[in-house]
Amino acid sequence: MKKVLLFLVDSMMPDVLEQCVAENKAPAFQYMMEHGQYMNDCATVFPTMTASIDCSLVTGVYPDRHTVPGLVWYDPDTKKIINYINGAMPVAKIGIAHCAQNVLYDLNEQHLSRYVKTIHEVLEEQGFVSGSINVIAHRGHKKHTLQLPLALQAVTGGQMPRKVSGPTIFSMGTMAVPNIFRPIPWGMGHTSLGSYGINDAYAIDVLIEVVASGKQPDFTLVYLPDNDHKLHRSPMKATEHLAAVDRQIARFLDTFQSWDAALEENVFIFISDHGQTTIGADESHNIDLETLLASFRLHKLGEEIQKEDEIVICNNERMTYLYPMNDGLTPKIVAAVSGEPRIDLIAWKENGWVHVQNGGREHHTLRYRKGGGQSDCYGMQWTIEGDLKILDLQLDSQGNICFDSYPDALSRLYGALFARNDEVVIVTAAPAYEFYSEYAPTHLGGGSHGSLHKRDSLVPLIVAGAKHVMKRPARLVDVKDFILQELAVQAVPV
Repeated sequence: MKKVLLFLVDSMMPDVLEQCVAENKAPAFQYMMEHGQYMNDCATVFPTMTASIDCSLVTGVYPDRHTVPGLVWYDPDTKKIINYINGAMPVAKIGIAHCAQNVLYDLNEQHLSRYVKTIHEVLEEQGFVSGSINVIAHRGHKKHTLQLPLALQAVTGGQMPRKVSGPTIFSMGTMAVPNIFRPIPWGMGHTSLGSYGINDAYAIDVLIEVVASGKQPDFTLVYLPDNDHKLHRSPMKATEHLAAVDRQIARFLDTFQSWDAALEENVFIFISDHGQTTIGADESHNIDLETLLASFRLHKLGEEIQKEDEIVICNNERMTYLYPMNDGLTPKIVAAVSGEPRIDLIAWKENGWVHVQNGGREHHTLRYRKGGGQSDCYGMQWTIEGDLKILDLQLDSQGNICFDSYPDALSRLYGALFARNDEVVIVTAAPAYEFYSEYAPTHLGGGSHGSLHKRDSLVPLIVAGAKHVMKRPARLVDVKDFILQELAVQAVPV
């Protein structure tokens, strides 16, 4: 039986991929597209931020099932902001030790629901071997010891748990290395400048060694982050950035007798977590949440939650969670932000319903809930009331709900709002805009993501060497079951 390799390429976008191929800058991607199935409209998860998406990729469910809401969110049980390392200043204010524990330990051991199983857990319970290289969502049945860099040991005071769960073959940069092969030759990618091995070259180095060891897992998930980092700074060089990713894929393929031989031995799947939207260059493209919410007592980043605090802001770039700290504040928060035309959508939940309205002076509203007689193109059932135009919903000839500007909007928005039980208001930014709040990173003139809009939400999906055909319309949450099908493993109900 073939092995399955899943490559998660951060911020890879369909139009950039297609342009790259057309300009002969991506021979590896072109080879896979020509020898397999290519889809340019796979719907990812919302918010379009890596942490919640990675959890959906490995569990096959939306955040309302796996319970990881985003890259930055508020936990009312601990009264702490959870930050999986987003923005140097917010991390410094919240506490490096706290954020490091969030991403290296808490996400898998505490935040990711135990009521759903990761693909690693399912496979290894069925006698298969699974692998994860540099993916932050990696929960499995084996325990691995983290070897923290000296600098991180110093700032955490040696208090962070060192044992984390993962599949049999587990790599997390230089902090967790499989013990089946010789050390990777040292390079700058091993240092803090290379995020201690959380980079494309190091991930491919590890993958090459794993395959060469003769102990390649039945399934391996590999995370390639460099494209995202570069696009945040210089989206105008998008094809150059993706071409660099392609060279790393080609370097791996070149370790086989031929690229055809690689495809004879493996199923190759390539997917992205999200796209990116280019942000305008001037300050008006930053939506200042503190100004919009100036009439409220806002929680100060890095301080303990005070009883006088009325709102906790959790900024996810082009999407933000606003957490009311007292009963009855949600309508007031919605009113405070609803007049801002740079805000695209405002959403909140009430008694099982999702309520949505647009930003700007003229307000249109929509509400919906799970169940009912209206089907969407993914087979989900809904009850919908109000103006369908809010989410650009359309009906096909059979009366099924179809999506355009906001792919798979109903399931994705529901998933984010119901990821946790606490009350919350979601705001998303219109194209070319992102949110600014206390110390939050901004990307004027660069790329950003997080929103429900299709520019952030549609990703490419390539499947080559598979026995089966990926169903359409494609969703990122369906990839797990597709892989289990390829390996002839019965999917576990979730």
